[in-house]
Amino acid sequence: MTTESTEARLAPAEAPVPQTAPAVAAADPRRWWVLVVISFAQFIIAIDASVVNVMGPQLQHAIHLSTPGLQWVMNIYVLLFGGLLLLGGRLSDVAGRKQMFLGGLVLFTLASLAAGLAHSEGQLLTARAVQGIAAAALSPASLSILVTTFTDPEERSKAFGVWGSVIGVGASVGTIIGGAIGNSDWRWAFWINVPVGVLVAAGAIALVGRSVRNTVREATDTLGALTATGGLVLLVYGIVTSSTHGWTAGQTLGSFAGAVVLLSVFLVVESRSAAPLLPLRLFRSRTVVAGALGEFLTAAFMMPLFFLIPLYLQDVSGYSPLRTGLAWLPTSVGLMVLAPVASQLVNKVGPRAMYLLGTAFLAGVIGVAIGIPLHASYVSFMLPLSALFGAGLVFCLIATPVVGTADATEEDAGTTSALLNASTQIGAAFGIAVSVTLLNNRMTHELTHGASAQTALVHGLRVAFIGLVVMLVLSIVNGLVGFRGLKRPGSAERKLS
Repeated sequence: MTTESTEARLAPAEAPVPQTAPAVAAADPRRWWVLVVISFAQFIIAIDASVVNVMGPQLQHAIHLSTPGLQWVMNIYVLLFGGLLLLGGRLSDVAGRKQMFLGGLVLFTLASLAAGLAHSEGQLLTARAVQGIAAAALSPASLSILVTTFTDPEERSKAFGVWGSVIGVGASVGTIIGGAIGNSDWRWAFWINVPVGVLVAAGAIALVGRSVRNTVREATDTLGALTATGGLVLLVYGIVTSSTHGWTAGQTLGSFAGAVVLLSVFLVVESRSAAPLLPLRLFRSRTVVAGALGEFLTAAFMMPLFFLIPLYLQDVSGYSPLRTGLAWLPTSVGLMVLAPVASQLVNKVGPRAMYLLGTAFLAGVIGVAIGIPLHASYVSFMLPLSALFGAGLVFCLIATPVVGTADATEEDAGTTSALLNASTQIGAAFGIAVSVTLLNNRMTHELTHGASAQTALVHGLRVAFIGLVVMLVLSIVNGLVGFRGLKRPGSAERKLS
């Protein structure tokens, strides 16, 4: 069904109230409670993307998890989360945002319960897979609810400030929770989602239905759904397995080739479909493209640091899992303290300046990280790195959804949100894969030349961090070119083509 036919069908019912509906929504104080509910849902999703980073030894000891199995505890979550996001976003437009939000939340909560009850590698990986599927439904529904609930541009930017900071806080808090629970019972790293999920579901039932009007449409693009999902799954699979099989391995190249074929077929299908899963007109919007690139690059920079730094802290500096998690506390505090400031600032200076400022802070992070020493105190290394990291993330993570959803409509809010979320997950997988490949190659070289394990690791980390400079350069280009013209949310001067 085309946009025009949808508008024509809805016009008679909406004609009496086109001017008053936005005002009512803007005046409803429950919209801020909706934000609280959505933020908690996004928080548990972000936590589960990083909570296992410092729990490896505990998982291997408790359920005899193999080394490949340990990698797949993270990979299978990212694989299905990233691969199914586009489908989940479109379904939120078709079946309704509240329905997808609650369905995804219930499934995520049950999968978390099952992960905590796991007694074998297969059981844990199955539960993590279901968590990824549930997150692919829950995350785009969450962001699209914000897009349609906050109709005032300035209020929407404030909401995005909270939502964006929750992603970074969740990722950093996940390492703290993983470290703290790793010293006791690893199962609570997953069980903690259960009471939170119940409370969030109760809040969504009470609030979201009153604040968000769902748009129900027919889902006819079956071939598009199959080719998009298959293509994205193969793409993410190729990325996440490249660190173990290599970028030129037959399995990796085969995955990429399959992804190219399926995604090419998908684009052809979408260009001819009357009700496309992903309307190609979205790619004509520079706001959508720039926002998606911003999400990809920020995640490709963020997740490698959360993955690699714990290796240094535990294997070189001798930190315990708990101390490793607490080392990220300045990042979490910085995100929480600066988020309200950044939400106000984006309305004054615009998302372009915000994004470039965040990128500048992240450049400072790389400056510290590249100089990673063999032995360092927390004050001289980790404190400045984690503090700069929090500042950089908060400005980037707030600016990108403001830009990416600037032109989002009621009809395509879920799809646009899913595209941004998919960019985040693919960027995270890509960043980790590239960084781990650089790390492993350098470590192998160092070890074959007689270096100690600790020295090899430090030298490998330096090379991996140098690789992240590419992400920074691309972020600067994206900020200068892609974000150009968007003065501030709601500005009459905004002219993007």
